[in-house]
Amino acid sequence: MKILKPLVLLSLLTAAACGGNTSKEALTVRVDNEFTSLYMPDSGGVTSADGTISILLDDGSSLFMTGDCFVGNVVDGKRKPGEKMINNSLVHISSDYKYLGSHYLGTTAEPQSLCTPPKAATSPCTYWYWPGHGFQHGDILYCFMTKFYQGGEGQWGFVFDGTDLVQIDSKDYSVKSIEEIYDGKCPVHWGHCVLKAGSYYYIYGTRSGAEYASAQLCVSRAKLDETSGNLGAYEYFDGRGWSSDPAAVAACGGLDISVSEQFSVFKYDDTYVLLTQRRAQQAGDIYSFISDTPAGPWRNKQLLYVTPEQDADKDLFTYNAMAHPQFINREQELLICYNVNSYDLQKPFMDVNTYRPVFLRVPMGLILE
Repeated sequence: MKILKPLVLLSLLTAAACGGNTSKEALTVRVDNEFTSLYMPDSGGVTSADGTISILLDDGSSLFMTGDCFVGNVVDGKRKPGEKMINNSLVHISSDYKYLGSHYLGTTAEPQSLCTPPKAATSPCTYWYWPGHGFQHGDILYCFMTKFYQGGEGQWGFVFDGTDLVQIDSKDYSVKSIEEIYDGKCPVHWGHCVLKAGSYYYIYGTRSGAEYASAQLCVSRAKLDETSGNLGAYEYFDGRGWSSDPAAVAACGGLDISVSEQFSVFKYDDTYVLLTQRRAQQAGDIYSFISDTPAGPWRNKQLLYVTPEQDADKDLFTYNAMAHPQFINREQELLICYNVNSYDLQKPFMDVNTYRPVFLRVPMGLILE
């Protein structure tokens, strides 16, 4: 596939937009360097990470769930070789763009992941959580966490082992409970996006594998039981309606690309928006779709941006673009991000920007029109 450079892509986007509509032609995607610097400081918190999945809190601030991350200080764009990496943490950003700190266990010198699968204590294999998405209700954070263990050869030999719902106290970030929702045999990686609409929480996931031509977007829903504080019975969209059988779940319609492992669905006025990066080796193209319902069908495919990192350095790749609609600004620019990583595991130590997310501003007009 031929990859377009960002400036060329933006020119093509504006040239193709709505004929002579001057206001649409003026819309461009830009890098938000200020938020990128705010989110990932050189000291005093998480200093390199992926994940970058945000939960809007009741007080208007946001918690960003990270995946693998480092907390050690960065000097001249570098970190100490061999510094310990942990698998999850939280980064707290206020509604008025102030860094409020990060949360993990242990100390800066000896950090530990904020939460760990119970199996980690008894299994001979190394177990960890990578984050899905979540929401706040009262004093509890409900976080879907994807469970993995090191079961294969080499640095990429991790194996999916199910999805847990972890309840975390929003005051002190202690883990209150862990419930396995799906085991490792489940073909859908649930919990990678959560959307509240009406009385339901819509819980999205991706289904992929050799038997599927491309990674599919699937959706379930559940109501929160106010008495128990737990999510009730799940229903699964089967292409026509809602079924109690998880095996009946169907791919959401209207999507002609392979959906990334992590993505975002949010509501903007009366429109539902899907933001996803195309899932493929070295693919950097980020798309949006819109729908009238949380389950699709999706339409109005828009190529918003192509990441430049994989073109500039063959060792780099980008993945899992995410949207953060709570940070839409006065100019109606949506805040999105994508993660950067390296096949060369030493590069993030020599240049921390090879393992830090990049934030962008996308005019909502490019998505909706």
